Formats: sequence, structure tokens, C-alpha cells
Amino acid sequence: MSQKADTFEIILGRVEHINASHFNCLSFAKASDMVNGINVRLSNMAGGYPFDFEGTTCHDSETLYLCGEFSDSSEKHQLVQEDMQRQTSGFAAKRFIKKRNSNLIRQDFADFRIQWMLYVVWQKCMGNADFANLLLKLPHDAIIIEDTTKQHGDTKEVWGCTNTELAIRRAELKKKVTRQAKSDNPKISKAALKRIVNSETCKVNGIGTFVGQNNLGKILMICRDCLIQGVEPPIDYALLESKDIHIMGKRLTFPTNNTPMSNLHIVA
Repeated sequence: MSQKADTFEIILGRVEHINASHFNCLSFAKASDMVNGINVRLSNMAGGYPFDFEGTTCHDSETLYLCGEFSDSSEKHQLVQEDMQRQTSGFAAKRFIKKRNSNLIRQDFADFRIQWMLYVVWQKCMGNADFANLLLKLPHDAIIIEDTTKQHGDTKEVWGCTNTELAIRRAELKKKVTRQAKSDNPKISKAALKRIVNSETCKVNGIGTFVGQNNLGKILMICRDCLIQGVEPPIDYALLESKDIHIMGKRLTFPTNNTPMSNLHIVA
């Protein structure tokens, strides 16, 4: 992503250093995050955005993405996918099903995971109007960033960025807000306290530098821009077609070129 004034070049797979004091950064880490009064439920884990895919209802985009890790034509992989689909959330699918089957993950998945994620998120945009509308409500000049500072996985800077300075500032504010809230209402519930803390800490922005590839943030920006322009994302269908991807026992086939969005339908 180029950091020339008002110019943003989205290049998937490239490490970025995004100065939050210079750019309009819209970062999210969890489904409850608020930015300028908007609940930015942009995480793949966020529920509430189901969509149909090849005859199956996906609770969230995380589950379908994870199925790509177990997408060869074997019976073992199909069983893993079916177990994932039976879970109530992408969080459960990742924590329980992926974890115990991690030895079965496709060895070549890293070769196509970014394009698979772009494809999956676009399916959610096409299959759930609420999610598409959420993207369209976001400031069109905002750099969308998944803040993975507090994550511990080995792909935290593949999908998102870390910003230690911002995390420290928000942690300091969290302590202050917590003390004040408990002082004002000693009997405040944990849920209410959490809402207050989250609301106040999410107001702290424009601090530090986000470092990482931020591929999920970039994919969300690509999808947002394509929705605005009425075109389909530049998905590398040739790569996906070459990977012989099977989902729920069916081999996926991909177009040889991008289909104009006018021929697509967003499910209301």
C-alpha cells in the first residue's frame, strides 16, 4: 500500500507500515468494536452474516475459509468440513475442529490462501446484503485494518497488522475507565462495564504505526471498492481452479474470467 498523500495502492501479500497519524485508519479486532458510532463487525468470526454457498448455509466466512484448508478430494477432508459446518461459529470450528485435525491441512494451502480468502469474503458480500451494506457505510477513504496486536498465531501479520503503541495507550485508558466506572457504580455488571470500556477505548485512534501484510483488511477494501464501482474483484480464478478445491464433496469450478457484477445478485 503506497503511502503517498491520498494514494492507496492495495497489493496483497506485501508488508505495510501504515502511520496511523497520517492516514484515516479504521481498525478492528473483535466483533464488538465501534468506530465513529458504527459497529464494525468485519471480523470473519462475526456472526449475523449467514450466506449460502453451494447449497450449504455458512454461519460466517471463517468457517468457509477454514474448509479451504481441508479441501482435497479425500473422505477425511470432507468429514472435517462437515464437522466444521456443524459448529455454531467460526471460532468453534477453528478452536475445536481445525486444532485436532491440523495434521491434515493441505500442504499447499499457503500457495492459494489469500486468493481463497478474497473469494470467500466476496461470496459473503454477494450472499448477505447486510454485510455488503456495512462495507458501503464505511468511509470510502478509510484504510481498513485488522488489528492483530493481541493475537498469538503465526499468521497474525499475514492477515492483519500489529500496533503496539496503540495497544499500550488503549490499555492505559482501559484501567482509567474501569476505575471510574466502578467508582460511579460499584454494582456495575461485567457486561455493562465491558460495553463502557470498549466504547471508550475504541475512540482512541490515530496513534502508532500498523505493521503487517493486512491481507484481510486489503480484501475488505477491495470488496468495498468493487461494490461501489459495480465490478467483481480481480480474483485469480486460474490459480483456484488449478488447486482442485473440494467443498462438501463437490469439486468447485471457477470461471475463466471475471463475471460482470451486473450478472450477479446480492441476496437481500
